[in-house]
Amino acid sequence: MNTEFKSLNIIDLISEKHAKLRKMVIEIWVEMGEERVSDTESYMLALIEKNELTVAQIGRIIGISRQGAHKCAKGLIEREYIIIENQDINSRDKILALTEKGLRFCRETLILKEKLEADVVKSIGEDNFKILKDCLSKNWFTI
Repeated sequence: MNTEFKSLNIIDLISEKHAKLRKMVIEIWVEMGEERVSDTESYMLALIEKNELTVAQIGRIIGISRQGAHKCAKGLIEREYIIIENQDINSRDKILALTEKGLRFCRETLILKEKLEADVVKSIGEDNFKILKDCLSKNWFTI
């Protein structure tokens, strides 16, 4: 174990690994000649890919203010990653959808994640990887 991680508790260890892996995906994406997408933008795109959601719902899931979620969504709209499906100007609850560009981001970053996952398997071994994935997949809390 790296000395920098020895003193961390499990929550901080998971957080550090998560942040590092997410950063690696985005850095590889940028190295491929694509535009930089922030962690929040990436998370928003992933949520929209899975479900039709409003900006307010995404803000609650991500844990950011409605205003922050709107700002993030506006940037993704301007860069043509997402669109507003219902164009009712008076509606506060606008459903967001991925554009072809947004879908391509989700598909291609999934491929990058799968490659990084393979690197993790090589690093820690297939048995340890299966144990890790199984442990992380379990419901740890009854709340």
